Amino acid sequence: MNQLDMFIESSPFAKRIGLNIARQKRDAGIKQVSANNREFLDKMRSAAKQICREKGWVCADDLRAYSDRIRCWPSHQNAWGAVLTVNEFIPGEYIVSKQPLGHANRVRRWTLRATA
Repeated sequence: MNQLDMFIESSPFAKRIGLNIARQKRDAGIKQVSANNREFLDKMRSAAKQICREKGWVCADDLRAYSDRIRCWPSHQNAWGAVLTVNEFIPGEYIVSKQPLGHANRVRRWTLRATA
């Protein structure tokens, strides 16, 4: 690699292109995982809507508990990230996960859009 190559790779333009490629790959991955886990996503989205109607919001902890209760898990762990990506849910504030699997990470609270 010469100096010109190093300059081009570190330019804001190159970083923007890299970010665009990363987003495209992320979106393609979500699409593929979603297609392979359609039944799981349908069940989890239905449960998320019901939980929102009952308590006003839903988070990943609620969905993981429900998934364990009905013994339904995705074929790939990235499918969890696709559950609440539909327009029916509105992202809200972050809370601390209470699930041991969540390692006290922050998870988002989601609310149901009024039209759903």
